Amino acid sequence: MHHPSRPLLIALCAATLATGVSLAATKQRVVIIGFDGADAGLVEKWMDQGKLPNLQRLRAEGVYSPLLPTNPPQTPVSWSTFATGCNPGKTEIFDFLKRQPNSYIPTFAMVDESRKPFLFGAGNPLAAAGALGGLMALLSLGAIFLLRRSLAGALIAALVLGAAGAVAGHEIARRCLPQDVPDAINNRKGKTMWAIASEAGRKVEVFRVPNTFPAEPVGGGRMLSGLGVPDMRGTVGRPTYYTSDRSFSLGSNEFSLELVTLPARSGVIETKIVGPYNKPFYDYTIKRATEKARDAGERAQIRRQVEEDLQHRGIPKILEAPVRLEIAGEAVTIQCQENRATLRPGEWSDWFVIHFPVNWLVDRVAPLIGIGRFQLFSVEPELKLWFSPLNFHPDCHPVPFSYPASFSSELLRQFGLYRTIGWTEDTWSLPSGVGDEQHFLDDLNSSVDKDEQMMEGLLADRSIDLYVQIYSFTDRIGHLFWRFMDPGHPLYDAGKAARYAGEMLKAYQRMDRIAGRAAELAGPDAVLIVCSDHGFSSFRRGVSYNTWLVKNGYMTLRAPESGARTLEDLFDRKGESLFQNVDWPRTKAYAMGLGNIYINLAGREPQGSVLPGEEYEKVMAGIKAGLEQLVDPATGEHPVTRVFRREEIYTGFDPALVPDLRVANNLNYRVSWQTTLGGVPPEVFDDNTKPWSGDHCSNDPSLVRGIFFCNRRIPVREPAIVDIAPTVLGLLGMPPDAGMDGRDLIPARLAETRGAAR
Repeated sequence: MHHPSRPLLIALCAATLATGVSLAATKQRVVIIGFDGADAGLVEKWMDQGKLPNLQRLRAEGVYSPLLPTNPPQTPVSWSTFATGCNPGKTEIFDFLKRQPNSYIPTFAMVDESRKPFLFGAGNPLAAAGALGGLMALLSLGAIFLLRRSLAGALIAALVLGAAGAVAGHEIARRCLPQDVPDAINNRKGKTMWAIASEAGRKVEVFRVPNTFPAEPVGGGRMLSGLGVPDMRGTVGRPTYYTSDRSFSLGSNEFSLELVTLPARSGVIETKIVGPYNKPFYDYTIKRATEKARDAGERAQIRRQVEEDLQHRGIPKILEAPVRLEIAGEAVTIQCQENRATLRPGEWSDWFVIHFPVNWLVDRVAPLIGIGRFQLFSVEPELKLWFSPLNFHPDCHPVPFSYPASFSSELLRQFGLYRTIGWTEDTWSLPSGVGDEQHFLDDLNSSVDKDEQMMEGLLADRSIDLYVQIYSFTDRIGHLFWRFMDPGHPLYDAGKAARYAGEMLKAYQRMDRIAGRAAELAGPDAVLIVCSDHGFSSFRRGVSYNTWLVKNGYMTLRAPESGARTLEDLFDRKGESLFQNVDWPRTKAYAMGLGNIYINLAGREPQGSVLPGEEYEKVMAGIKAGLEQLVDPATGEHPVTRVFRREEIYTGFDPALVPDLRVANNLNYRVSWQTTLGGVPPEVFDDNTKPWSGDHCSNDPSLVRGIFFCNRRIPVREPAIVDIAPTVLGLLGMPPDAGMDGRDLIPARLAETRGAAR
């Protein structure tokens, strides 16, 4: 019997097969434009309403599907899996935070700070003595030979001048050359799609992809690192707030902000820009001196002696640059070195280029240069001035944030000064009570303007086989502006919502325009993929897992908690003050990071109390059951959808590193700020009254899906971010790496046809 729809079905299958053959029969040019945090629900709603015409066209002419993120659905976790096609257990990027080895101290998961020898390290003085002494001796011999003096006199003069040169060289190197300089190690494991492509001779360009710092070699390609590049203070991004308001205090602020209280609010004020830590000449000197101390007492004594000596020699712990403020009426003139700007309230300065003097030799050979911008908030009744996080100047890269290292300078020459920090937008000031929503929007739009300008110049190069660029603004505005779309949020304000609720749509429409422009620049022959790493949820209520562990007998404290944990504890004090109040021999589990629970396992943790085997399984089962049954008494809702054992979601992981349990939150809930840093607040639940009102980091991945578009009719089904790398390699005509967990989204039958066509 003839079925009326069969010819249409056959035609569709033939078209799909032909597409598969055409995708693979020749080497494809692939362009990936990513938008951090672009939410599938919002994209679908606004596409259906006709408000995202370019994405709507991409869906109609190619394919669209929600994209399953990693577990957990966090930016560094998902983009690491995107890059490698490996699950977070293999990449070892499973959170923003991880434990330091053999300790309970949290540290950043993406990058480890390290140090490396500078030139000959401890041998620099001897090497300099030999080099300068030898040079002086040769010069003296040459001069005496030209003057036709006696050989004996020449030798004596050479010895004298050589000795003087050796002494001078030794002293110069001892005082002016560091033994060690800062370095960084990217902790992401697994081979990236662009590394595989570049090794196969493909030309790649990788632009602002998270967790690519330090920049990795990509053959003849180029890379500018994304999230993970620190500011000059070594933080994710620390703005400075100058104010004459003596009542303003950071208090228990959990965000990163430098506060400078000004002595006056009129006339001429002398202040400073707080610059980088002087690690090579201060911190590392102390570390070397204390390394062989026999105990804590001796270590403290040596430290005091070395600090006194450094102070006597005028070597500072933190480098600074003087700033002069001149207030005249409603205007403030800011002078710093060769930079000068006069601002009225609401106005922004251009980039200030700031040199941080170290010593005469370093300043000439490898100067430390940063860039930053000011915005004046007000002059009356109090002076309020904001300064951006201090970015490394594109010409200053002690740890490379581009490949080749000169690429950052090439971008400077082509596009002017730009932000080099990985977290490019200021999401820290507003939650700290500094600035307003318009400040955030101005800062965000300035960042996106520059990234768009760079895309215009870079993507036009049709010789690039694989181009990857990630925009972050869709994530940052979601974090701070979600409250304007959610009347159920504790911080919802109808008046402000009327003004700012539309900003989220504007951001997504900008994403739509960027996607459309990328399609034009890439050209019709390129395969275009538009994707995101996760979606979003409202963050109405916080859940404090350490508090729950205490109340349920899994954690014991030495004394009641006093004070809140802050990012300063992590950045400045290296996490050493965290978990100090825990009675470890009587503690079975602890929470750290954005939803991780670790069992205090004997043989793994420094003071482990839970035995492997039966006791371990019993503790795991008890915590899992208890949290999955947890009910928020204020709402009657279950804040936890599921508690995952690590073996349920990861393969190939290091059991000494990966957390034992992963707690996934329902919509409207997130792990509390204090739990993230190991804190134990009084109550399990609290209202989130911070402008940071949208999140995703601890949600169930199935509830915060990202997006996947392709301008080809690839028959995808339930794609996950782990599938993108093997799919891209297939499009480039290469097999996936053996260690990849993802699947090529082009079906096997098409892949086989594709292989036969080659």
